[in-house]
This record gives sequence, structure tokens and C-alpha cells, in this order.
Amino acid sequence: MPMNPPPDENSPIVLLKNAGFSSWFKKAEQAVKEVEYIHVELTLPAVNELRYAGYHISNFLDNPALTDELNRAIGHCKRSIYDAYEASILYHIKEFRAFNDDYRTVVVSEVLADYNEIYYKITSILEFIRGIDKETKDEHYNACRQYHNDLKEVIMRLNAAREELNKKIKVERKKSFISIITTVVAILSLIIAIAAFFGCS
Repeated sequence: MPMNPPPDENSPIVLLKNAGFSSWFKKAEQAVKEVEYIHVELTLPAVNELRYAGYHISNFLDNPALTDELNRAIGHCKRSIYDAYEASILYHIKEFRAFNDDYRTVVVSEVLADYNEIYYKITSILEFIRGIDKETKDEHYNACRQYHNDLKEVIMRLNAAREELNKKIKVERKKSFISIITTVVAILSLIIAIAAFFGCS
């Protein structure tokens, strides 16, 4: 039985495989799916990057001598990963700001002892995102993925603390209400006492 000839090392399929394009595309697709569960609109920039990757692969398949097209396609896959996780990070930072606003009158550290560390971590992540140049996104996809995971965990902890913080707010409101009532009663008593004093005179 005749043996199949070995694949041509310069064939487009072999070059694609050796460059690892399939692996990068799958990683990007996984990032998009993961972020899609949070909010579907967050994935639009990442999906656009995959479209660009497809465009460059199409160019490469038309002319395999254009190996730069293959490198560009992989670069867009990495940017897609970055964009997906960056969108998730910015979404979670909005959630954090909403949390801060909801509990601005409460000492959160009484419920979450490491709240100052959490605040520092989120501020550091935001500074990281702000410092990334759009042309170098493909160099920072891995750090972005890690920060996405860190923030996701932080937001879960914050949301878990809401019940206890809401109890504290109720207790504080009750104390304030009692304090106001006590003050009003004291003022009324004083007015009555003054009126009685002058009435007797």
C-alpha cells in the first residue's frame, strides 16, 4: 500500500499549525464566551479583533508567502483576549463604584476587614488599564486575564457582604431615628417647661 507523502512544510495549513493560530483563536473565543456571561455587549471590541484576525488569515491563505499576515492574525487574537478581559475589568470597576456609593455611610471594614487592601488592588488594576497603549494590547493580554479573575472574585465578595452591610444601615437608621425622637421630645419638654414657668409667673 503506498504511503502518503509527508506534508509540505511550507503549505498554508502546516504554517498555520506551526504558528499556533488555532490555539490562539480558541483562547480568544474562550475569553469572549467567559465575558459574554457577564454582559453580551462587553464582547463587541473582542469580537471585532477576531474579525480582523480572520481578514489576515484570509490574506495569508490567498498568498502563503505573506507570513506577516499570519503574525498579524495571531496579534489580533491576543488583542481580542485583552479586549474581552479589559471590558470585564471596567464593568467590575463600575460595580465597585456603585458598591462604594451604596455604602458610603457605613464603615465597610467592620464587615470586610481587608477592605482597604481591596480598594488598593482595584485602584492598581485601574491604573494598569489606563497605562496600556492601544498598540501594545497584545503584550498585556495575560496580565489582563489575571486581573479579570482577581476582580471577579473581589466583586463576588463585595456582593456577599451586602446583606450584613444592609443590616448595619438599618441599625444606624434606627439609632438616628431614636436620637431624633429623643431630641424632639427633649425640646418639646423644655418648651412646655418654659411655657409653664412663665404661665405661673
